[in-house]
Amino acid sequence: MDPAEFGISTLPLQHGPYPAISPETLHGVNAGKIAVITGAGQGIGAGIAESLAQSGANVAILDLTVEKLDKTKETCQAHGVKVEAYACDVTEKDAVLATFDRIEKDLGPIDVLVNNAGILDQRPYIMSTFEGFWRQIEVNFKGPLITIHALLPRFRERGGGCIINIASRSGTVDVPMTLAYVSSKAALIRATHTLQQEMALDGLDPAIHFYALHPGGVLTGMGGSAAKQDIAEKYGNLQDEASFMELFKDPPALCGQTCAFLASGRGEELRGLFLDCRQDVTKLLEYGREALLKEKRNTLGVKFLDGYCNEP
Repeated sequence: MDPAEFGISTLPLQHGPYPAISPETLHGVNAGKIAVITGAGQGIGAGIAESLAQSGANVAILDLTVEKLDKTKETCQAHGVKVEAYACDVTEKDAVLATFDRIEKDLGPIDVLVNNAGILDQRPYIMSTFEGFWRQIEVNFKGPLITIHALLPRFRERGGGCIINIASRSGTVDVPMTLAYVSSKAALIRATHTLQQEMALDGLDPAIHFYALHPGGVLTGMGGSAAKQDIAEKYGNLQDEASFMELFKDPPALCGQTCAFLASGRGEELRGLFLDCRQDVTKLLEYGREALLKEKRNTLGVKFLDGYCNEP
C-alpha cells in the first residue's frame, strides 16, 4: 500500500492529546456518567476506558474474558471512579442484553457506549475460509449493531445518550487483503450516518448523538502485524516495512481523549459524521455543521463524472 495514493494532509495532524481534548481541559466533564467500552482489554480500548475514567465517568469494560481486563480495571480505578469488568462476546445478542442489565444494576443507567471491539485477518479473500472472513464481519459490524439495538430503547426512555463507533480510515479506501475489515468498517460508518438521521425522525436528535471515529495510527497487534507466512510465500513482501510502520505513531490516548470529548457533548455539532481523531476538532467545529452537511464532508460518498449525479 502506498500512503501517497490516498493523499497527504497539508494541515498538521495531531499525534497526541492537544488543548481542546487534553485531560486538563476535560477534567470532570463526564462526572457521574456510566460509560461502556467493548474490547477494552488492551490497546485502543484500554486507552478509551482510561480517558473516560479520567474525565469522571464510571466505566464498564468488556472483553471476551474478565482476566484480559485486569490491567485496564486497575488503571481506571486509579482515577477514583467506579469500574466493573464483564466477559461478553458482542456477537451474541442474549449475552449483550444480559451484560447491559448487569451493568445497569451494578453501576446505573448507561449514558455512553463506545463500540471498540474489532478483529482483522490480513489475507486475500480467495485464501480465506468463509468462516474466518465472516467472523470479522460479525465482530466489527454485527457486534456494534447488537449493542446499539440493545441500548437505543434505554436511551429513548431516558431522553439521551452518546454512541461512538470506532471505525477506520480503511472503511473509506480500498486495501487489498483486508476485504472483511474495510467492508465492515465502511458499513459501520454508513450505519452511523443513517442512525443519526433516524434519531431526527423520532425527535431524538441531538439528544442521542452518534459518531464514527478513526482512532489514528495506533500500533496494536491487529494493525501492525506482519503478513502470515502463507501469504508472504505467495505474494512476497507487499509493502515497504519502514514506511508502513511510520503510519503507526499515535498513542491510544489520542483516540481516548477524543472519545471523552465527544461523550461530554462538546462535539455535538459533529454528530452523525465520520471523524479522524488526528484532525483538530476545533477546526471542524469552526467550519460549522451546516457547511459540513451541505458540502457532504466527513461522510461516505461516490464521485461520478461531471454532469452525472447520484440522483434518486
